[in-house]
Formats: sequence, C-alpha cells, structure tokens
Amino acid sequence: MNTTPTTTKGEQARNQLIAAALAGQNIAAITYYFGSKEDLYLACAEWIADFIGTQFHPHVEEATALLGQPSPDREAIRQLILSACHNMIRVLTHDDTLNLSKFISREQLSPTAAYQRVHDRVIAPMHTHLTRLIAAYTGRDANDTETILHTHALLGEILAFRLGRETILLRTGWTQFDEDKAAQIGEVIACHLDLILQGLTQRSLKS
Repeated sequence: MNTTPTTTKGEQARNQLIAAALAGQNIAAITYYFGSKEDLYLACAEWIADFIGTQFHPHVEEATALLGQPSPDREAIRQLILSACHNMIRVLTHDDTLNLSKFISREQLSPTAAYQRVHDRVIAPMHTHLTRLIAAYTGRDANDTETILHTHALLGEILAFRLGRETILLRTGWTQFDEDKAAQIGEVIACHLDLILQGLTQRSLKS
C-alpha cells in the first residue's frame, strides 16, 4: 500500500509502521513512535480516513456545488452518482487497498473507537452526499430511512465485488481484477444504478 511522501524520517517511519500494521505484521517500534498498539490502531484509522477522503473529496465538492443550485440538472446528478460508483469500483478492485478493506470490514463487524473516526470523517459525509444525490434525482426525502437504505443497498452492490472477490473470480474464470474487469463491473453497476433511479422515481411520482 502506498503512503503519502513525507518530509521527515520520523514521519516516514510512522507511515511505514501504519502500512505494516494494516498488513497485519508484528512491529517492534510501536512504543517508540505511537506509545501503544491501540494508538497505532487509531493511527491506521486516521490514515484510512485521509486516504478515502483524498480519493472522494472531488466528488463531495461537486455534489455540494450541484445540490446548491436552485434546480440541479438531473442528468448531471446521475453522472455524478455514476462517477462516484466508478471511482469506488476502481479503488476496491486494486490489490493495494485489500488491507484497507479488511480493516474496515473488521470494524464494521466489531466496531471500536477506530471505526468511529473513519465513519465521522469520511464514511458518513460520503454516504450522506450520495443519499442526497439519489433523493434529488428521484424526488425522495434525503432524510427518509428508506432512501438511506436504498443508498446503502447500492453501495453494497459495489462492496460485494470486494467482499465476495473469490466467489466472482471463480464464477467468471477471471484470475484478477484488472482495468478490463473493473470496466465490466462498472457497466453492470451503471445498469443497476439506472434501474434503481428509474424505479425510485416512478414510486415517488405515484405517491
């Protein structure tokens, strides 16, 4: 996993320890740089929050600007949702992010203070912006629990390609997720996205 270049040896050492911790390696210099394993684990959470935030910050900015308009263009909303989905697919099909996914999956099942940091800093804002975009496109209430659940279900489709990686590789005969495979996954998600948006829009018009 690549870490952001730093300017001091101390910062480089800290980032190397975080990368090693995410990979599940035993580390002898924890006390010197972090004080305890718990502090290192929290540092891993902060690193993940920084990484995810960097990847999706442009999408959040675009969503904020678009939704701030009096009458946002629906096709622009769709394209922004699709762009966010494709970016997530790109991130989650890279082998370099496998340990990051393991960390978050572990925290989802048995949450600690580390997950709360990642959630508050990046997951909740991203989830909220995507929910607002889907609500704006379909005419639904962004604060309605059902809209939140529909948004989460869409994200779950994408996450399934990471969490169910071995299943899809065996079922398709693929050996890895390369750019071509990521593009195929993107086409499927785009198809499902349109079905979801159209279906929710129709339901909103009927209600």
